[in-house]
Amino acid sequence: MALVRYDREIDEVTEKFLADARRSTWDPKATARAALEKIRPTDPLLELTWNLASGSVYAEQLGLEAASVIVTESPDATAKLIGATAVADEGRHSAVFAYYAEQIGGAVAPPPEPIDALSRGLMAMADPADRALAHMLLEGFAADEFLWFVRGLRSTGLADVYRLVRRDESRHVGLGMNYLTRGVGARLLCATSAENLLRSEEFVVRYSDLNSIETLVRQLNAGVRPGRVASWMRRRHQKRMSIIFAARPDGPELQAYRRDHPVWAVQ
Repeated sequence: MALVRYDREIDEVTEKFLADARRSTWDPKATARAALEKIRPTDPLLELTWNLASGSVYAEQLGLEAASVIVTESPDATAKLIGATAVADEGRHSAVFAYYAEQIGGAVAPPPEPIDALSRGLMAMADPADRALAHMLLEGFAADEFLWFVRGLRSTGLADVYRLVRRDESRHVGLGMNYLTRGVGARLLCATSAENLLRSEEFVVRYSDLNSIETLVRQLNAGVRPGRVASWMRRRHQKRMSIIFAARPDGPELQAYRRDHPVWAVQ
């Protein structure tokens, strides 16, 4: 851990995101209670909803851990501010899902093994820039997944929770993308070896099982065509990576490598 100097002004885009974070606070318990009021005891989605909410408790806790390390390890004051807003958000997210799950099922289910393994792998990354990139990419997948949950969970009230959480996660992605492609963040990104950058992406994709996500989404959203969700999420991820690659001098080579070695092959 090291103290850092505020030796430059925060750029305008980052300031707007941080201002949005300050405005977008909400109470986890009140939000969970409002969502629970929409539940019908006979709703066939209740058990699935309990499992989803329970899993989200730990997924958001993972985000909290990663963001807290950004705060303590980052060599840049702006990154510390960005991490601090994420810590506050992720703590609120984990709490709201816990309140909801406890009321639905009496307790929060134990953490699924994939989330536990993802947490261990993320926290084992030695380079703060690698971890920040992986965290941002995971947030991107989460925000995209939550869009479909919002559409499919209206009857259980959990859609209202995911809508609020998705707004925060989308802000985290915007902050991360803006930071990693400009100024100090871009210099840290460029200092990361191509091998580590690609390994971070592959790590994230390995734990983002789009086929399982699609199966779940189609269960919640009747009429969604087979393959639509997974292909849409791939395109969204590829767009984010193209922006990351473009911030590096070896971007064209990385793009060419990824075309010849699709990251989805690691799943």
